Amino acid sequence: MQYHQRKTLFKFFMFLLARITTRTTTAAITCRRRSCGASITTFISTIKLSRERSCAFKRGEPSSLIPLVPIVPLASLGPTSSLSSTTQSKSTSTSSTITRRTAKKDDLIDLLQKNSNREPIITSTKSKTVKLYQSISSKAKARSEHQMTLIEGHRLIIDTLRDAKSRELYRDVLVSYEAIQHPKLGDALAGELIQLMRGSSGGRCRVRLAEQNVVNAACDTVTPQGVVALVDIPAPYEHEHQFTAVESQHQQPDPETKKKNSKFYLLLDGISDPGNVGTLIRSAKATGVEAIILLPNSCDVFSPKALRSAMGTTFQVPIRSVKSWDNCLDMMSSFGVEGEDIYAATMEGSEERNYESKPHYDIDWHNCNGSSKSSGKALIIGKEGTGLSKQVREAFSRGNIRTVHVPMEPGIESLNAAVCGSVVMFEYHRQGLTKK
Repeated sequence: MQYHQRKTLFKFFMFLLARITTRTTTAAITCRRRSCGASITTFISTIKLSRERSCAFKRGEPSSLIPLVPIVPLASLGPTSSLSSTTQSKSTSTSSTITRRTAKKDDLIDLLQKNSNREPIITSTKSKTVKLYQSISSKAKARSEHQMTLIEGHRLIIDTLRDAKSRELYRDVLVSYEAIQHPKLGDALAGELIQLMRGSSGGRCRVRLAEQNVVNAACDTVTPQGVVALVDIPAPYEHEHQFTAVESQHQQPDPETKKKNSKFYLLLDGISDPGNVGTLIRSAKATGVEAIILLPNSCDVFSPKALRSAMGTTFQVPIRSVKSWDNCLDMMSSFGVEGEDIYAATMEGSEERNYESKPHYDIDWHNCNGSSKSSGKALIIGKEGTGLSKQVREAFSRGNIRTVHVPMEPGIESLNAAVCGSVVMFEYHRQGLTKK
């Protein structure tokens, strides 16, 4: 823009400002002029403050705490009539709302700036921190070695921080200034990170400010949101032995007590799609499943993609892996789940035992069929496409376990693994609600 053009534009703004500050007898005109004047003043101030804050932030100076949008209350423009008074009260209310929304963001930035001497702002995409994030994000071996995984995004981090158990797993957080200033989720993110920083005992979790390109390099997604964290992988599921002395002597327990203590286990037989695994984990959390057991060749439930699909519920549902099908049967028996209470999801039955697959709603999921020690049921969901593994098929063919299916209209061979498992789990949940 040439000099004479800038000069003309400046004169035009000054003319508008002069006209707006002039009193008139018409309340409506006064109100409109005030609104226009406030908008122009805010526009000019925003440009100046945005430029100052951008420069200061790059230098890592405290002046980066300058708010992006200055609040110009209409009350400062002089008295008004009854009509403009109404507009003034609304504007004052809006201004106070904006102030409340930015307070948490400013508090978080203030805390991060105070910690900048101890935890300097990360500016290099080749730092050791970024390399650690990238390794854990892309390699299952690194996740197993460090016993940590990676989560990212406003919603996922906010939800996991709001859960007490998940919060204890946090070890390191990288957040950019842009993520804190998110118009909708920035305030909630700032509030949770402030609590995390103030409540972290012994420095177990670090929250550090990083440039946007650094956070992008540490993230797993194509379009990062500016916040990423490393969290511990929870300990494997351990069954709480609840058998009484009477049960241990092979005596029949009270049927009502047996139903009350009945548990439901979800067994994933080689499901490899992270989206399906995440969906099943969310459904397991929603229906009160006791634990999820991962058979060989199953997806890594703690991979970033599976974690995003499960929306943080992976840290709230107990999970355990087994090395073989025989190991799974032994473990389920120790949990109090006999073979007659283990159901594989398939239309097939057992020719040897003349047993046909039952519809999912014909099974009493809260009443065990096995011995007096049996205290739960289990559902096996097979892999997408190929279905159940050879070992599981042999087990129900010999009648060692049973089968169940979701009835469908003709023309459909099978359901998606996540859909089938979710339908059965919600039937278990529905039966539990009706029996209470």
